[in-house]
Amino acid sequence: MPPKKDFAKALHQKIKRFLIENSDPKIIKKYARYFKEGYDAYGIDPKSFHKKRDGWFELCQKNLSTKEIIAFCEELVKSKKYEEKSIAIDFIIRLKEDYNKALFNKMGKWFEKYVDNWAHSDWACSDVLYHFIAKKIITSKELLQWTKSPSRWKRRAAAVTMVKLVSKHGKIKESLSVAKKLILDPERVVHQGVGWLLRETWKKAPKEIEDFLYQWKEKAPRLIIQYATEKIPKEKRKRFRRSK
Repeated sequence: MPPKKDFAKALHQKIKRFLIENSDPKIIKKYARYFKEGYDAYGIDPKSFHKKRDGWFELCQKNLSTKEIIAFCEELVKSKKYEEKSIAIDFIIRLKEDYNKALFNKMGKWFEKYVDNWAHSDWACSDVLYHFIAKKIITSKELLQWTKSPSRWKRRAAAVTMVKLVSKHGKIKESLSVAKKLILDPERVVHQGVGWLLRETWKKAPKEIEDFLYQWKEKAPRLIIQYATEKIPKEKRKRFRRSK
């Protein structure tokens, strides 16, 4: 058996060869329209990609420790290519039983340096970050610190991670804490995340969210109000329009 570093390097090269050899410009064109921030991808058929990805993870399990798989994922997520980042997130999801605070902090660095689109951000929020709080590995207050990040994707993640927590566990107070920190954020991708969070929280606590939205309707970005009020009855929605 080759040394583990050599194995990881060889597997990464094997993955790249598959992605290059199976790239399809038509698939890139099909999905690029969903990514205003840009879509740097090989363009791989999803069925064949997912099947290969399962096999690559099995190889990692047989040859690497959990710590080494995480290190391998970090090499993948550094790539500019969409599919390599996707593999990294998928592998981290499969390591759910081994989550700890050190990995949460590492994920924070990923969001600062390597996460660069809404799809990877929201996928990691729902299927990775959510579990750190649900399993009480970290607290909601620790996630709240992400609202101070210079990274727009990390700030968005603070809101989007709360969406699933609100849906499954309530967390109304925590949701509003995140929303208050981000309500005047300058970035569109953050506006979308905050609006989504408020819309989900409205389902659990309509009066509290409507009061909050009314308080901020003159100053909050219009996109936040638009997203947050989508499920509110049309006539009632007029209450949240700006006065001028």
